[in-house]
Amino acid sequence: MDENLLILKKSFPGRASQIDQLWNFFGTTREPFPPTLYISGGSSTGKSSIISALLKALSIKHAMINLVECYTSKILFESILNQLSGHEIDPKIGAPFARCDNLMDFVEHIQKMSLAGSVIVIDKAEELRNMEFNLLPGFLTLQELTNVQISVIFLSEIAFEKYYYKLNILEPFKLHFPQYTKDELLEILALDFDYLENVSTSCDRDFYRNYLNVFLSVFYRACRDLSELRHMSRKNFIVYCEPIDKNQLTVHDSMALWKHISPIFTASMQVLYLRTSNDSSKPLAQNLELPFYTKYLLIAAYLASYNSAKDDKRLFTKYHGKKTKTRKDVNRKNKVSDKLNTQMGPTTFTLDRLLAIFYSILEDKVGFNNHLLVQVSSLVELQLLSLASDPSTLDDRKYKCNVNFETIQSVSRMVGFNIRKYLSDFSHM
Repeated sequence: MDENLLILKKSFPGRASQIDQLWNFFGTTREPFPPTLYISGGSSTGKSSIISALLKALSIKHAMINLVECYTSKILFESILNQLSGHEIDPKIGAPFARCDNLMDFVEHIQKMSLAGSVIVIDKAEELRNMEFNLLPGFLTLQELTNVQISVIFLSEIAFEKYYYKLNILEPFKLHFPQYTKDELLEILALDFDYLENVSTSCDRDFYRNYLNVFLSVFYRACRDLSELRHMSRKNFIVYCEPIDKNQLTVHDSMALWKHISPIFTASMQVLYLRTSNDSSKPLAQNLELPFYTKYLLIAAYLASYNSAKDDKRLFTKYHGKKTKTRKDVNRKNKVSDKLNTQMGPTTFTLDRLLAIFYSILEDKVGFNNHLLVQVSSLVELQLLSLASDPSTLDDRKYKCNVNFETIQSVSRMVGFNIRKYLSDFSHM
């Protein structure tokens, strides 16, 4: 077996089957590369990292493109040509390898360049559905259009069936990367020991694996994202080792170590996906560098997640009519904390409701535009909001707010907004 193939399998536990299939596509010189390959799977399932490592190991000329960054066809085409040609943009001039405004220009440049055996990798390929209608068919038939043996790999979090148009389009080869199992995550995270072995001189690999078993027993049910699990496991391992480094406990005191780390794990669960700085003296929200209107969108999202929709008129409409106080309102004042909406977790809300609340709480007169939608998407990318509906549907999208009450209070103070006044849990006080 090829040494590069063995190294890849060792570097990416749990992905031997997918690596074998990719090797069959690109690792043999006897057969041409497939015209197109569609790789689907959730976030942090190894799609882009494995493809990148494979192409580098095989010394295949390639371009890695992320459609979140290349959001217009011009930027997309010119970025591909820059990478395939090895062109480095002069920061003073900023000129690309070639001007390329449309698909026909792109095809002509590919034909003029020596690109046989090259690969174009398009990450976040689902964004193609929101771009020019001819881009997806163009990339699917790029070999045919250019008569050049060039392969296109699409990386996406959704199935290819979500791309279907009314017209028939050529289907690519398909490969799926499933979510990692708990055992596979353990093997992957165990590779971090070399990175963390200097944290505590008395800890060995077996001790670290035991820690990971404890860590995953808590976090695996709430989070399957490898990047976030790796961040949290590294961060909490330092705290886990503190009693050992201070000679208060030994590596064999597993129950005492669990009692020490348990409340730390609970606190970490509250800030999943929120990467904070190491300055613990600052509140979490002060480490979130968000634009002014984005902060108001996050506040509106929190209000939509933790208020009932039937209370919106009372809370956000200035002239909502006189409300007769009922026994329920009187009892609400004595509501115990474990029944507060803010303690029971977020509920889903629609984009229309989010924007309605945003406009009602914002004093400035801001017209509706695409920038607001981009900011909502940015909050999802930052995992401050999560998409609670099928990402392939554009209508009736639903979201949930991921930040806790302490964080949203701090964000509200930064913009001078009294959020308690607009939460049904506290508005009666």
